[in-house]
Amino acid sequence: MIISGEKLVISGAIILAIGAVVEGIGQTESSFTGTDSGKNLIVEGNSVEAFGNSLQAVGRTLLLNDKREVTPSELYTITGAWLEAAGNTGNALGISIELSGLEKDGILIDTLSSEVQGLGAGLEAYGAYISEDSNFRALGILGNGLISFGSFVVAIGNIFILNNFRDKGDLILFIGSWLQVIGSFVLIFSINKEFFT
Repeated sequence: MIISGEKLVISGAIILAIGAVVEGIGQTESSFTGTDSGKNLIVEGNSVEAFGNSLQAVGRTLLLNDKREVTPSELYTITGAWLEAAGNTGNALGISIELSGLEKDGILIDTLSSEVQGLGAGLEAYGAYISEDSNFRALGILGNGLISFGSFVVAIGNIFILNNFRDKGDLILFIGSWLQVIGSFVLIFSINKEFFT
């Protein structure tokens, strides 16, 4: 059975949204209890998000096989998806290291990984911005923009925690994680418009 690029992109977006919700629930629990409670869900959510981003990158790459010329928009989008996948993988690793007792090291890895994820989503937003197809462009910019902004907000929250402002840091992490959830659902609508209208 051959799976089309469109199906991989759509499946990846749905899986990304599921992972973002799982991460958001875990972050909510962790932020409001002030404990490590919920961090296992954050690890699982980031792992699922990484898989979703990878599917999107592979799907968009398969879509290139039908074209003679690759547009800059497509290159930014594919590169961004792979960077997001790397960032989410790093987030899962960082939180796992934090849970193993190396809190500072884990938070540093999580912070850097959130920045990588934010850069990747930013590249995808830019890819949507320079796309010639205006049918899905605005939603693509908004969805990826929210994911990018949310990722950088998470990095800022971690910096607050590293500087002993845990309560503020936890609140910022909560906000950043749910910005990513909203962005991931906007992205599903964007991809549906891209392929089905």
